[in-house]
Amino acid sequence: MRSYPIRFLLSFVCLLLPFSSLFAEMKTIYLRNGQVIRAEILQQTATSVLIKTSEGKTIQLNKSDINTVSFNEPAKLPEEKKPVQAEQIPTPPPVEAPKPIVNFHIDQLKRNDLEIYFGLGAGRYSPITQGLPVQIQNKVGLASGTLPTVIDKPTHSPELSETYGAIYTWKRWSGGITGSHLGNRSTYNSHSYASGMIYSNGSFPEKQSSLKNELSFLAFTNERFDLRPTIGYQYFWGQSQDSNLSTSYYTISGLYLYSQGVMNFNETLRGYTIGLKATIRLGERWENRLEYHNMTLSGNQNGSILSSLAPANLSQVAFIRQGQNISWDAQGFHLLYRLVYRITPTISVYAGFQFYEWKYSLNSYFQSTFSSKDGLIGVDLSNPGAYLLQQKLMEAVGKTINSESRSAILEFGMMKRFEFNYEK
Repeated sequence: MRSYPIRFLLSFVCLLLPFSSLFAEMKTIYLRNGQVIRAEILQQTATSVLIKTSEGKTIQLNKSDINTVSFNEPAKLPEEKKPVQAEQIPTPPPVEAPKPIVNFHIDQLKRNDLEIYFGLGAGRYSPITQGLPVQIQNKVGLASGTLPTVIDKPTHSPELSETYGAIYTWKRWSGGITGSHLGNRSTYNSHSYASGMIYSNGSFPEKQSSLKNELSFLAFTNERFDLRPTIGYQYFWGQSQDSNLSTSYYTISGLYLYSQGVMNFNETLRGYTIGLKATIRLGERWENRLEYHNMTLSGNQNGSILSSLAPANLSQVAFIRQGQNISWDAQGFHLLYRLVYRITPTISVYAGFQFYEWKYSLNSYFQSTFSSKDGLIGVDLSNPGAYLLQQKLMEAVGKTINSESRSAILEFGMMKRFEFNYEK
């Protein structure tokens, strides 16, 4: 009788062993969130499961979070994500802000701006200063057999020049003012064989300033080309001044006279111009600007030479003043070229040149020579008619002489454009 309880207990333990193995064996637990855990089930309740993972951690899971439990090992366990420390987070590269698009385009039909410019360079001025009176005297002297005076070709050494201007543009119309100032140092040598030989040597500054008011109209425009007919009014002021003019008079027997003096010639011209302006654009930044203007001018030239003459033995000194007054017209042209580079839509730099040339047509000519010793030289004061006849003769001769002047500028400068309610 006593063996039955023992036998029953052993049978019950053997019956429970398979079920206890359910808890002792490692199982694969699939959670609803996709996580897979390899663990032993330690204890169960109606709502939860206590498990021990393969790493030895004890975790309590809600049965509602468990999808399935399997005895088989999963094909591949997902790798646990390790927490990333703050210092291990890579710093993203800096994001460069997009560069703004620079618009160089200008709608020529909607412009409302003011463009100013200033340039420096080298200039040369070649006026008809000493040449004209000498040529007139030579032609008049041919009638009496007087030997001519020969002036060597003058030299002109360029000096600093300035160019400037301000042009306002509104839609098709443009108007403004432009100008220049240039100069050089000139050298003249002359030889005369009228009485022995005369040698004159002078090196002195010559300057010219110009100013022009202009108005233009945009007659044609497209993406690459603009054409503007232009009218204007031009002014010129020229000056030749030598404060150390020296002249030596020679005869066959040797030095006869020596002269030291001051020369001053001033010229003014003014008149209308008509021409064309063209702009040729090469891409967004480069421009070729060309201008050609015909000039119709009129003006006058006033000159004087004041000399002190001393003979070789210094026995007597005479003071002589030679004066000259000319009225004339002039026809000429002005050529301009500039290569412009636009640094920004409103700031540009340029390089170029300007060239002026005009030919004179003499209207009136008057020349006089006074001496402190003899008064009006070469004139019989008792016969003023002869004096007037001589002036008319020189004037008539002067009208047959082709006289011309030139000036040139090589320039480098900068432009600035100010926009006023510009419509882009």
